[in-house]
Amino acid sequence: RTSRVRHTRNMSASLTFGNAVVGQRVAAKAEKRVSGARATLRVENKVAIRFTRMGRKKEPFYRIIAIDSRARRDGLPIQQLGWYDPIRKQSSLDAPAIKDWISKGAQPSDTVGALLKKALII
Repeated sequence: RTSRVRHTRNMSASLTFGNAVVGQRVAAKAEKRVSGARATLRVENKVAIRFTRMGRKKEPFYRIIAIDSRARRDGLPIQQLGWYDPIRKQSSLDAPAIKDWISKGAQPSDTVGALLKKALII
C-alpha cells in the first residue's frame, strides 16, 4: 500500500492508506502547525440509541443498541439495551440503562423514540 498526504482548502492534512483515513490526529497536529493561534480541532462523539437489524430475510428482528452516531447500522455497539420483534409486536427494554444513556446525552432515533414513548420510558 502506498501512503500519501492529502491537503484540503484549510491546509489540514490527513494520512490515507487506500480508502481509509487514518489521520484525525495528524490533521489536528497539522492544523496546529499551520494556524498557530487558531482554535484547535474539536471532534465531538455523539451516541445514538438505534436499531441494529438481526433475523432472517423477510423476518426482521431488531436489537436496540447504544452506538457511535457515525458508525454503520450493524456496527459494533457500545451497549445492548433491548430488542424489538416487529412481526410479533414484542419488545424487551432495559429501562434503567436507556434512561442512563439519555441522561448522558444520547439521542434516540425517531423509530426507537416512538417505541420508548409507547413503553413509557421517555
